[in-house]
Amino acid sequence: MHKTILAIILTSFLLAGKLHAQWQIRILDEEDNNLISGAVIQVRSLENKAEKVTLISTENGNNIVKNVSLPAIIQVRHLAYTTLIDTINTTSYTLLLKKQTHSLEQVVVTGQFEPQSAKNSVYQVKTILSERIEAQGAVNLQTVLQNELNIRFSRDNATGSARYSMQGLSGQGVKILIDGIPMVGRSGTANEIDLNQIDVNNIDRIELVEGPMAVNYGADALAGVVNIITKKGSRSKWEVGINLHEETVGNEYDFFEDGIHNPSVNLVYRISPDVYARANTRLNRFGGWTGNGTGRNKSWYPKTQLFGSIAAGIEKEKFNLHYRLDYLDETLENNGSLNDTNPLKDPFAIDEHYLSNRWMHQLQSDITLGKTRLNGAISFTDYSRTTRQFTKNLITGDERTTVLSEQDTITYHAFFIRQTLNNLLSTQWNKYSINNQIGFEADMQTADGSTLNEGSKQVNNYALFASSEVTISEKLKIRGGVRFTYNNIFRAVPTPSLNLKYDLNEQTSLRMAYARGYRAPSARELYHEFIDANHNIVGNEDLNPEYSHNINASLSHKLHNLPLSIEASGFYNHINNQITFFTPEEVNLPTTYTNLLLYKTTGGRVTGNLKFNRWQLSGGFALIGEYQRISEEAEGQVPTFLYAPEFNSVLQYKTGEKGIQLSAFYKFTGAARRYQLVTDEEGNGRPELRKINAFQFLDITASKKLGQLMTLALGARNVLNVTQVNNNIGGGAHSGNANGQSPIAYGRSYFLKINFNLKSIN
Repeated sequence: MHKTILAIILTSFLLAGKLHAQWQIRILDEEDNNLISGAVIQVRSLENKAEKVTLISTENGNNIVKNVSLPAIIQVRHLAYTTLIDTINTTSYTLLLKKQTHSLEQVVVTGQFEPQSAKNSVYQVKTILSERIEAQGAVNLQTVLQNELNIRFSRDNATGSARYSMQGLSGQGVKILIDGIPMVGRSGTANEIDLNQIDVNNIDRIELVEGPMAVNYGADALAGVVNIITKKGSRSKWEVGINLHEETVGNEYDFFEDGIHNPSVNLVYRISPDVYARANTRLNRFGGWTGNGTGRNKSWYPKTQLFGSIAAGIEKEKFNLHYRLDYLDETLENNGSLNDTNPLKDPFAIDEHYLSNRWMHQLQSDITLGKTRLNGAISFTDYSRTTRQFTKNLITGDERTTVLSEQDTITYHAFFIRQTLNNLLSTQWNKYSINNQIGFEADMQTADGSTLNEGSKQVNNYALFASSEVTISEKLKIRGGVRFTYNNIFRAVPTPSLNLKYDLNEQTSLRMAYARGYRAPSARELYHEFIDANHNIVGNEDLNPEYSHNINASLSHKLHNLPLSIEASGFYNHINNQITFFTPEEVNLPTTYTNLLLYKTTGGRVTGNLKFNRWQLSGGFALIGEYQRISEEAEGQVPTFLYAPEFNSVLQYKTGEKGIQLSAFYKFTGAARRYQLVTDEEGNGRPELRKINAFQFLDITASKKLGQLMTLALGARNVLNVTQVNNNIGGGAHSGNANGQSPIAYGRSYFLKINFNLKSIN
């Protein structure tokens, strides 16, 4: 009897322990062993079906299951991974999830009230992910963007900067944003942000929106917006990344000077589940390219860039706070010719260094109060560019500054503040909803320097803006907005916009938009003054602001039974008083800035994206037309539009889940023609057709993960060995060579990249 009672008691204790035991599940990515958060975990006992529980996986991996006895069946679901079902017999269990082969809808933030899928946005947003940047082995942003349709690049020989255009409009009409905050520091006579002064290793993704975005982002957003979203925290507790990139420049390379040397270090630490800290540093050494140069004097100047950044943030469900500091130090070396004709003196050369320095602070917050979101951003940027000319003794290395007139500095100090209130008066009734945004923005810039005429120059913009997005049905969404701007120099008119998105069915969406654009002349365009033995460039204080009208439309379709998506789009820009760089035919007249009476661009493109098994193919064709009325006398002598074609494609193939990824990037840039006003023998102005010839680029890369810690990539860039093209179009102080050719690239090059990535697994 006593034995029977004891057995019952022991059995009861064992069953109780079995019922109330708690055990842990860890969910990891099969490819990189990172912990996965946000997965839905469903567990049910095999012996007692009433014992079941559902939970969401956490970042720290502490997924505790209680009151479910073993053995049990488990199902794990996540949008980015294949669903896994398994049986558990142990109290500590690790599951490896396999990534989905289909692409997920990308979340975008540019121009949105709040983050949402690109499919639901009224804007057509193009996203370039960091995986694509890695696949290209890119060391600068030009390499990434030059493969995109409707974006063209050229090179400024003297400054080494990347000059670009979007939809046929120059880069001075393209807004460059870092996490939604405008960049400061326009360089060169073309007055554009140098995209190659941005650290490509810090980029999480790039969002491109073509067409005026003046309501959202104000002046300089006539052609579109390039929003660079930087990397933030990590899913791991800590992470250390070391990247080594070595590349030839044409056929020139050595371990110290020639070629490209690009090491970087990235550190990430998650202080708590809600708090992260990040630090990055990168050295980019470009040894220059001899080209048509001789000796020390190279066609492409050597350049050394040091990038650094620190970031920290708090990420909670209803409160986010992020601080970021970016630093740039750049030296561009214009090395003079060797002078050794005097036997009584050491050989020497007269060199010039162009020094750029930028500190960019930004603080951003995001607070959710019920349905209302309050977003704030404050930024301060200190940017300087200095030209230093000196005589260098090539034996001792001593340097002595030359005359004062050959030294110049320009500085920009910019304070930016933006505050928006989203969904304050939002309304929802059945399928009908209204979301609103109101905001205030101040952009205050001070410019000073020896290449501006006397005194500090201030260009301030203050703006109030509002927009409303109305969802009329599941298929129709309309968004309208307007911005009121005050400029301390010019009178600004309100800039409205209207966007429409209509879903014809589940697979097909139509987007249409009208927007008004506005851009006031910059301090450089107004007050530039650079006169020496080699330059005669002056600003124009009589410039007028640019005003534009833009219409664009797109139709996107995703095939129901095939992994194929197609998009067709078109645009039309009508710009009054476009500001352009003007070089007169007469050598004794200064180069300056001027307003064109009328400038128009139009065009369209068709793109497609196909994913099949291990293959991925994307590509498209575009046609860009330009027209400018260069003078009243030339009216009727210039055709309505001159068109230039473009074609691009990206082909990728992966040999297996952990195999080699092969990629090919191709872009054909068709010949661009333009009429320019020239003076004939009788002294009369007449339009003359000029042209820059077509060219094409092809890059081929291969990458392979070697275990969990290292990735190896190698490739050939500019396989077709393009260097320069014929060009007799004027419009830049350094746009071409004396032989009527423009530099495009430094020829075929080869690179090797090694990434080491160490991270915690708990």
